Amino acid sequence: MSDHLFTAIQQGDLTTVTQILAAEAGAIEARTAEGLSPIMVAAYWGEAEVLERLLEVSKDLSMWEAATIGATGRVRQLVDAQPDLVTARSPDGFTALHLAVFFGHEDTARFLIGAGADVLARTDNALANQPLHAATASSDADARSACVRALLEAGAEVNGRQAGGFTPLMSAAQNGDDIVVDLLLAAGADPALEDDAGLTAGSHAAKARHSMIAERLRTTKS
Repeated sequence: MSDHLFTAIQQGDLTTVTQILAAEAGAIEARTAEGLSPIMVAAYWGEAEVLERLLEVSKDLSMWEAATIGATGRVRQLVDAQPDLVTARSPDGFTALHLAVFFGHEDTARFLIGAGADVLARTDNALANQPLHAATASSDADARSACVRALLEAGAEVNGRQAGGFTPLMSAAQNGDDIVVDLLLAAGADPALEDDAGLTAGSHAAKARHSMIAERLRTTKS
């Protein structure tokens, strides 16, 4: 039944998800082989309607679920009861701060930072990235810049590298995000750095057809 549930979630099949939840009381407690909950899978796959339905039947959000959906009150409650959750890792290797900024929840991120979350923490997975990498990869432009600001204010490593030598500036350039590019450059991001493939942030911007950002980065002195 759980495999069927996760397939339906990934396909955005709200009808089937609703049927499974109604037929099996414990379905919301199912986990993937990696240990991810239905709520986490729905969030990762960007299935907003399915996520909303799952939240309606969920009783107690985990730290990772709460950080992912920006439920700051629940995050606070969990941290008050178990402070080491601030630095713990999700089943797939992320800290709560990684999840909060990737999904664009500035308030949750700022609470976690204030509670002792490490802005330099690296994931325990193949990405080996820091929260700033996660923030620059967020799909919400407004939330992306807000979370980047929060992390930079807290001392994030502006030229930190994730797997493949990728820097936050490369991510922002690839996304064509002028505001985040500005924020990172002002904080000391180096446009001359190359990833493992020999590409600079400007090269990534050019490949993504963000020509104005590419030209700017080409002429910016590190």
